[in-house]
Amino acid sequence: MGTVRQWLRPWVVAAVGGLVAVGIVEGVADDGRFVLGALGALAGVIVLPMITQLGLLAGAAVFGLRIRHIVIGSLRGIASWRIGRTTITLRMLPLELASEIGPWRSPVILRCWLTGLVSALAGIAAVTASWSLADGPFGRGVLVAATPLMLYKLWPRRAPLATSTGWLLFGLPRMPEPRRTEFRAGPLAARAHEALLAGDVAGAQAATDRLTAAHPGLNTTINCQVTMLEARGEYAQAVLTLVGHIAAAEIDQREMSYTLAGLAGLGFSAAEASQLPAADVLPIAKKALDDAIGLGYPAYQLSGTKALLALLEDDPDEAARLAAIGADHNTSPLSKADDYATLARAHMARHDNAAAREALAKADELAAWWPRVRGTRERLSVG
Repeated sequence: MGTVRQWLRPWVVAAVGGLVAVGIVEGVADDGRFVLGALGALAGVIVLPMITQLGLLAGAAVFGLRIRHIVIGSLRGIASWRIGRTTITLRMLPLELASEIGPWRSPVILRCWLTGLVSALAGIAAVTASWSLADGPFGRGVLVAATPLMLYKLWPRRAPLATSTGWLLFGLPRMPEPRRTEFRAGPLAARAHEALLAGDVAGAQAATDRLTAAHPGLNTTINCQVTMLEARGEYAQAVLTLVGHIAAAEIDQREMSYTLAGLAGLGFSAAEASQLPAADVLPIAKKALDDAIGLGYPAYQLSGTKALLALLEDDPDEAARLAAIGADHNTSPLSKADDYATLARAHMARHDNAAAREALAKADELAAWWPRVRGTRERLSVG
């Protein structure tokens, strides 16, 4: 199923469809016309998403949204650095641009809608320009790939870790309650998260308390409360809180995938810390992991969670492999630090303390105070 999803990704469909269309438009290849058309189609599926992402980033900067993360390229990470509140990651193949944006100040919905409008206008301008350049095979290749891809981007669609420009334009204004309130609660949740990134647990708790007082019972509020429990190493209480929330609340499919992914990681951490009996919590956490993926959460983004499970199942080699993948792909500094802690523990289980110290050093750079990082340091010093 994962392989099928990879081949059905929009840029893949647009590239293949573009090549077919180029073949039909240009006919039998002669004088390099098909090759030029194919190169144009490839350029279209690479450049158009970059332009819409640049529009999204420009809109976020102008209209006061929080830019969490900018990823330049794909495949293995090469470098990562932080500018203000934004983490920038450079990857090996610089043919893709991705970003994570979120609310920072009110009015949240209007700011997000205006940001989506800037992204849409940037993409439409690019497609319009491609029509004016369609007097040769390369330009026609760009046109036949970029036009349907832009139409797809304007289709309202929201999935785990992915929100289309069309959803910001057409889905967001029609969003019903309680999701509208969830959006409005975003700035307080963002401030709690920023405080945690800075290691200010007290400040994060204060922001979470304000969020709880203003919006009790919201999914956003529960997630912040659970994150605070995790930040204090209270995994058992975090698991119980999430289980109770899932049983009592009506959560849509997208948010449920996030909730189940979090439950899986917390369940494994609770078993590792002996806060809950492994025989009881591991089946629940494993099912949560499978269900999160089934609901559309990208499996590769759960590599760190799978690594912790492998470690619990006495497979340190697989744990080390998965933890390295998780640390490379994770966008949250706290989650990345947690993955490095898992990697260090996997190396310790393989009796390679030198590699464990190297992994721990990377975790310390990100969040030396994080409970699993601190616990790993204590275990390594004793060892």
